Amino acid sequence: MTTENRTETRKRSRWHEKSPTVSSACSENATADSFSDEHALTSLLASAQRNEQKKQKSKTDESRKKKNHFPSKPGPSDRYPPSVDSNSRSNSTVRDQRYRNNEKGKIEECDYSDSSTDKAGAITNENKQKPNFGLSGVLATDNIYNGVLLKFKEPPEARVPNTRWRLYVFKKNLEVKDKETEGNLLEVLHISRQSAYLFGRERKVADVPVDHPSLSKQHCVLQYRALPDKNMKEQKVRCKPYLMDLGSSNGSFINSVRLEEARYYELRKGDVITLGASSREYVLLTENTTAS
Repeated sequence: MTTENRTETRKRSRWHEKSPTVSSACSENATADSFSDEHALTSLLASAQRNEQKKQKSKTDESRKKKNHFPSKPGPSDRYPPSVDSNSRSNSTVRDQRYRNNEKGKIEECDYSDSSTDKAGAITNENKQKPNFGLSGVLATDNIYNGVLLKFKEPPEARVPNTRWRLYVFKKNLEVKDKETEGNLLEVLHISRQSAYLFGRERKVADVPVDHPSLSKQHCVLQYRALPDKNMKEQKVRCKPYLMDLGSSNGSFINSVRLEEARYYELRKGDVITLGASSREYVLLTENTTAS
């Protein structure tokens, strides 16, 4: 070895001895670079694993939603789940709670626990209220007078008469056989001031009150009706009196002939009206006639 080479090696050794920190710093930088690379690799692996786990979870959630009976966002066409056939539903599936959309768009729960399925698979509610075709009584509210429901309603041809009709009330005496002294005049009723007169024991509504126990609360009605006269050629309208029984228990009579209920019978001058088992007789006359 030459002297020049020896001097170079000595310089190098001296330089390493004088600056040991340089070599250590270089080694430390190399180890730090290797550590940062390893940390970046581990973080990338961890993020990849997390992404795979999220994908697996989303797949499992989708599979569960498909298998589940309840759709995630039910609509009007998703009343029943697509996986269940409507014709093959059993009572157990019908008992489950279904979902539907109300008018406001909110989701409501429908409980069909009390329902059953027929052969076609349609839901029929056993506790469904049956239709009622009976009278509701709404129209009858217009026919109330003094808090009492009237048994009759005046017809459209009802009129107040121009003729001054009278009812002469007599009390029949069964012990006297002589016709001339058979009855005594009790009172005279003026029955031409309104279109109808109600006979009965109900004082709140009766125009002609009666007190005999055999008579009903609303026994009969005397109604004036303006109808065309069939006997006249010109077919003029004439207002005549009619009597109608209101379903009384003991009946109404014109000249001792019992009337059918809920039917108008024409009255004529001189007719005698009797009610039930009462001994009173009502003779129909006009103002210009006398009871003879």
